[in-house]
Amino acid sequence: MAVSLRLGDLELLSKLINSTPMDLTKLFKARKRDNTYIIPLLREPWVLSIDLNDQYSLESGNGRLSVEGVDIKVNNRQARVVAGFLASNGYIYGSYIGGGGAFKCMRININTPTGLAVPLNNIIFESTQAYVSRYEGRIIVPRCTLSSSAGLTTSKLIFAALNAQAIGNVTVEISTLKVLYL
Repeated sequence: MAVSLRLGDLELLSKLINSTPMDLTKLFKARKRDNTYIIPLLREPWVLSIDLNDQYSLESGNGRLSVEGVDIKVNNRQARVVAGFLASNGYIYGSYIGGGGAFKCMRININTPTGLAVPLNNIIFESTQAYVSRYEGRIIVPRCTLSSSAGLTTSKLIFAALNAQAIGNVTVEISTLKVLYL
């Protein structure tokens, strides 16, 4: 049975904008530092996380980590998304979805999506970096010269909206999720 998940939870975003300090700590697991609340990456409304139910190496003698059984549907041509594995070093390794142009490897800063105005002064959203290759129908750890993924592990598949057009316009359909090395 396939599960269909939409990237970007507009209801959760609304709750975030209207949140109290108690909501921030309970619902979003925010950490308080001085008068600022830090929202963890996996609790941000524009990030979708799927637990792989085990710990996997990003690279092995059999190749680079990949998944099958994930179908990504993009309903807006301007939507930009990173899909990949959240590694033990806090970075994402995977694929860049959307836009034209050919590239082998790119480093992207994962922050609040471009074009999304979140009118909150006392909140910081945890950010990270992603090392990605062009999405060609498969989410796979890229073969990058920018960063080595050797020795890193993961237990999460993650999708992060890079711009406001991706929120609500990208659907991730998961049938039988299969982790493999290529």
